[in-house]
Amino acid sequence: MKRHDCESVGNAHRRFLLGAAVVALLGLISVGGAARAEDVKFAKKSPLTLGYSIQSAQDPYWKGYVRGIEEEMKKYGFTKLLTQDSQASAQKQVSGSLALINNGISALIISPHEPSALPATIKAAHNEKIPVVVGDVGATGDHDGFVLSDNYQGGVLAAEFIIKSLSSKSGVQEVAAIALNPTTSVNKPRSDGFTDTIAKNANFKVVANISGQQTLEGGFKAAQAILAANPKVAAIYCMNDSMAAGAQQAIEQAGRNSLTDPILVGFNGDDVALKLMAEGKLAADVAQSPYQQGKVAVDIAWQLLNGEKPTYSDPATKIVNVPVELVIPSSLKEYMDRTQPK
Repeated sequence: MKRHDCESVGNAHRRFLLGAAVVALLGLISVGGAARAEDVKFAKKSPLTLGYSIQSAQDPYWKGYVRGIEEEMKKYGFTKLLTQDSQASAQKQVSGSLALINNGISALIISPHEPSALPATIKAAHNEKIPVVVGDVGATGDHDGFVLSDNYQGGVLAAEFIIKSLSSKSGVQEVAAIALNPTTSVNKPRSDGFTDTIAKNANFKVVANISGQQTLEGGFKAAQAILAANPKVAAIYCMNDSMAAGAQQAIEQAGRNSLTDPILVGFNGDDVALKLMAEGKLAADVAQSPYQQGKVAVDIAWQLLNGEKPTYSDPATKIVNVPVELVIPSSLKEYMDRTQPK
C-alpha cells in the first residue's frame, strides 16, 4: 500500500490480525489511564528522546519525513531519535509503537499504516505521559496533533494552473480529474479544491471525475476512458503521481501531448512525476513536503511537552496544514536543488 494517499482498508483476514494485535496491546495498558489528551500532563524524560513510528522506512516520502524530524529535533535539544519501521504492516506498527513507548521516549510521532489502530497506541502513550503527533495519512482517537499537507489548496493550485494555461482558448474548456479511492482521507479535499475552483469559472467544465485506484495501471485505464468519452478534454488532473504516470502513458498511446493536449497535472511531488517533468511529459505537479511536515511534527511535540497549546489550522480536529506548492518545468531545477537530499 502507498503511504500519504493510501487507503487504510484491508481484507477481512488482515483486519482480524490487526484486531488481535490491538487487543494484545490493550492488555498491556494499565487500567485507569487518563481518558482525554487534555487531562494528560506530559513529561520530558532524560535523555530527551523522540520516537518515530514509520509506515515504511524504504519509501522516499517517509525518508524525507525522517530528515525533517532529525533536523528540527536539534533545535530543541533532543539527544536521540528512536525509529521503528512498520514495513507497511499494521501489526508491526502496533507492537513497534509500544516498544518505542517502553523505551523512554518523551514524545511519539507516528505515520500510521492503519489509522484505526491509533486509539490503543495513543492510550498507551498517554499512560506514560507521552504526547502523540500523527504525521500524515489519517488520524483517529484522542491524538494531540495531526500534521497534514493542505490537500484542498493543492486542488486549488492544480485548477488555477489549468485555468491560466487555457485562458487564451475560446469556448468552454473540458477538464477531467482522476481521483483516489473514495474512502481515502485526502481524496475529498484534493477533489473539492479542484472542482470548487473550476466551478467559479464559466469557461470551464469538469466532464469526468473517476477513480484511478491510486495505481499506475488504474490511472492508465481511467485516462483511456476519459479520452474515449471526452475527445475534446483539454486537461486532466490526477490526484497522485502514480496515476499521473499511468495517464501519461495513455495520452502518449493516443498520439497526444501530455504537456498541452491534454495538459496533465499530478499531485505529490514523487520522483516519478519529477522525472516525467524533466522529460517534458508532465505539465505541472502539486508537491507535498514531507521534510517540512517532519519539522512541524517536532515543533508540535515540543510545544506539548512544555504545556503549550499548538496553533492548529482546525482546533476541532487538531490538524496543522502544511503548505503545498506547484512545480512546473521552469521551476523544476530550483525545486529539486531546494528539496532533494544533499
